[in-house]
Amino acid sequence: MSDLNIQESRKRPRDDGDEMDLVVMVLGFIMVVVGAWYGKKYRLKEITWNESERARTRATWMNTLRNDRICREQLRLDIRCFEKLCHVLKTKGGLKTTRNVTIKEIVALFLHTLAHDLKNRTMQALFARSGETISRQFHVVLASMLKLGKYYIKQAYHTTSHADDNKWKWFEGVIGALDGTHIDMTVPIEDRPRYRDRKGNLSTNVLATCDPNLRFTYVLPGWEGSASDPRVLRDALCMPNGLKVPKNKYLLVDLGYSNAEGFLAPYKGTRYHLNLWRGNTPTNEKELFNLRHSSARNTIERAFGEENIEETSLMQEVDHDLINMEAIDEEEVEENYILSARTTNEWNKFRDDLAKKMFQEYMERRGQAT
Repeated sequence: MSDLNIQESRKRPRDDGDEMDLVVMVLGFIMVVVGAWYGKKYRLKEITWNESERARTRATWMNTLRNDRICREQLRLDIRCFEKLCHVLKTKGGLKTTRNVTIKEIVALFLHTLAHDLKNRTMQALFARSGETISRQFHVVLASMLKLGKYYIKQAYHTTSHADDNKWKWFEGVIGALDGTHIDMTVPIEDRPRYRDRKGNLSTNVLATCDPNLRFTYVLPGWEGSASDPRVLRDALCMPNGLKVPKNKYLLVDLGYSNAEGFLAPYKGTRYHLNLWRGNTPTNEKELFNLRHSSARNTIERAFGEENIEETSLMQEVDHDLINMEAIDEEEVEENYILSARTTNEWNKFRDDLAKKMFQEYMERRGQAT
């Protein structure tokens, strides 16, 4: 082909097919851009609507707490105490409001979870939050609660005179009662064998002591449900800031523990629990000792299962000043406190002498009565 023909072909206009291809390409591009814009706009509207619905769900639930009765049922605190707790957690516990959550909401979440033993999935639906948010905020409040301990917890003063208490007056030198309790919990699959207790439940074994007035004086949580009560007690005695039982003093314990210095146990093979004494009277010193021991030690079981505590009791000391707690010198601890729970002949003799004294006084009173 000559150069002239080539130049003429280049100047020749496009045919209809070429123009149609160009139009289709441009329209396709416009449709993609417009579709992406509308899609983005639609998705944004959908996300905003969902978040708005979740916010209304939370607001509706929180508004129900303005009713004092409902607040007590859901959080185990009345409105005044709930608001005061929020204030204390903010000013002394370091709890802060964030862009997405308020202090009242996460404190209510924390209290409601504990009050009704609810799982993370249940709380997700109730508060319209993700599982990660529920877990994270629960632990945020928990950390703030732990910071309050130094303000409201102080070392108990051990009173050993109970002359006016019919249950405790027989035990000279006693400072309270000790027991363990199992609290149900959820653990990873690989940890379940360690946390399965003798009843087959997944639990944590918690040791605690209380005084005759139902006030807890020591609590050790965290042990696996499979751990025995004596094992937990040994840990409590040897760990830093553990259980402090002054020498020449003691706690009442049940048959699950050994009769060891500092821990007065009942006689084995003899009727013990209170429900076994209905319609019966003690006939010897061991039975009388066990009856009175059970009557006094029942205090710790009542402390674990107390249901009629006033809701305001949790916050009755909120306005108190900071309590200064003095550190205990380690040498003094080793010298003045019991560090192990070992059965000795001396301690068994102490129990026998106490039982004989009780029974002698008991028989003398019966003789005078007849």
